[in-house]
Amino acid sequence: MEKKLISYETLYVISGNLSEEEMKEIVAKFSALVSDNGTLESVDEWGKRRLAYPINYLPEGYYVLVSYKSEPSFPREFERVLGITDGVIRSMTTKKIEGVAAAAPAPAVVAEEAVAVEAKAEEAPAAEEIPAVEEAPATEEAAEPAASEDKAE
Repeated sequence: MEKKLISYETLYVISGNLSEEEMKEIVAKFSALVSDNGTLESVDEWGKRRLAYPINYLPEGYYVLVSYKSEPSFPREFERVLGITDGVIRSMTTKKIEGVAAAAPAPAVVAEEAVAVEAKAEEAPAAEEIPAVEEAPATEEAAEPAASEDKAE
């Protein structure tokens, strides 16, 4: 029976208080674990970044993104090992959907489309303007009879 390999991505954050050497050891350990249980596609080390909020009183973390193919049972074990390893403060694994275009276009493409739409709108001849309906100005006289009726009751 053929093994079914599925593409996954795991992002994990290593404590920012560790030395460079300790961080490299953790990255090497998890790269070897993935290689032993599947096909390692890439290891993208994003480096130290400020966390959105402190985790265990730590303001910074070292981010690592690992792309790999494995059997469906491996990501659960990989997450378990990440969770019990000292120095790893967060991790998240997602399944990659292959054969599907990116869900959101790049920001530069969106910006170019917006500029094109604006330019096209400026070139179009202005349609006849519809006169706005003016509301009658509120006067004190209109407000007084309602107030006097309330007092009479």
